[in-house]
Amino acid sequence: MSQIAEQEALRTIAGKDEERFLSAFFVLYKTARLVDKENNNFQYQSDKFYDTIKPLFKKFGSAELKIISSRFFVNELMVRFDGAGLSGANNIIAEWNSLGVGGVCFDAELSKDEADRYFIFMANIKPNSENLDPLSEKLKENSLPSIQLFSKAIEGVDGSILTEEMRRQLRSQARSTFFKAMSVVQEVVVNTQTDSEINISKTKRVVHSLIDQISQDESSLIELAAIKDFDDYTYAHSTNVAVYSLTMGVRLGLDRARLSQLGFSALFHDIGKVKLPTDLINKPDAYDENDWIQMQRHPLLGAKTILRNLKFDIHSARAARGAFEHHINNDFTGYPMLRLEKKETTLFSKIISIVDSFDALTSGRVYLKKSIQPEDVIKKMQYQMKVKFDEFLLKLFNDIIGVYPVGSLVLLTSDEIALVLANNQTDKSRPYIKIVGNKSGILSEPVWTDLSIDENKYRSIVRKIEPEQHRLDIKDFILEN
Repeated sequence: MSQIAEQEALRTIAGKDEERFLSAFFVLYKTARLVDKENNNFQYQSDKFYDTIKPLFKKFGSAELKIISSRFFVNELMVRFDGAGLSGANNIIAEWNSLGVGGVCFDAELSKDEADRYFIFMANIKPNSENLDPLSEKLKENSLPSIQLFSKAIEGVDGSILTEEMRRQLRSQARSTFFKAMSVVQEVVVNTQTDSEINISKTKRVVHSLIDQISQDESSLIELAAIKDFDDYTYAHSTNVAVYSLTMGVRLGLDRARLSQLGFSALFHDIGKVKLPTDLINKPDAYDENDWIQMQRHPLLGAKTILRNLKFDIHSARAARGAFEHHINNDFTGYPMLRLEKKETTLFSKIISIVDSFDALTSGRVYLKKSIQPEDVIKKMQYQMKVKFDEFLLKLFNDIIGVYPVGSLVLLTSDEIALVLANNQTDKSRPYIKIVGNKSGILSEPVWTDLSIDENKYRSIVRKIEPEQHRLDIKDFILEN
């Protein structure tokens, strides 16, 4: 095993000490740009930072912060994304990229005065006017020997390196978050049916958990959304729509407040179906004309339900509009057909419309009663694009789904069967996979590997496999481990 591989193998999910250190680091960094070293606020944030670094010195003998593929690592431990704690982080990281800086290491001999002078020094560096070597020399000139800067090139900060252990951890977190979201949707549905109070705070909290998960690892949640045979389809569908919608929102660069509103709207987009007869929702046969007339009432019923049952704020207002508009097409056809001015639907509604259609068609549980493969659904949606969907957003969603959608089973040239775990953005025909079977049958211990690395040159994907044809259940492979 190479030295880099050995280092990567040690990485796993960070704890509270590392989270507090990372938060304090960026807050102090931002403060140093606004005030001088003698300022009371700077000294207050400096004290907090120095307090957070002490436990790391005790545990590791040093405190290292590295950034790899937009992920944060403290002493080789990956820190969960915290939007509130990482205030100002994006601008700082953008400047580090310009300077060629990939991280920083503080030795245990670091004094508080050295730390203060480091932050003031870095806050005054102008992007594109320095590079790593002069910066390191200037640190020495300023008598800061306890601080070392890492180069992006030296540390390999150019790839999306995730070890098997890290992926297992992320998938475990994703599973917990996903099923918690399903539970919240179920609670909302039951309370709506009985006109009981809906716990909005709990709903917002689970949306923020989804945002955190997607921000650090979108594939693990999309993998769960690929399961189409959950017993409670209604709850799974709303959760899936939230996952896909938030993934699009993150790709679009929406801030946390708007992501929160988008996720909230997605979870509530189909709430109007609660007010329809249960036998209509669960009807095993294709809908007749009368069924369609009833079903097309659910967007209006959803908007009314949200405005009547939820406290009115920006979240409920956006959710009501999302529920009302998500079946109105790009050319203003669709439903509900009200004689109103033709006003363009909102960004949230356009996003929800795309992901709602995709999940419904690939599930085959409502309307069609027969599922369609994801790639065929995308082709169908592209054909309907000018009429039904926003062209740019549909292309973005197609990029998320990829050539071999996450959660697909594929056959390899090595006669192995693998589960697609994550798309490779540089070569979508060679994703990160989990090999689950070969000619001898299902493996007792799956093999996690990246098809894009040199050692897998002899492996490539031949085609997708339909699990049912081979008496396999995709859910077993996704939910194992």
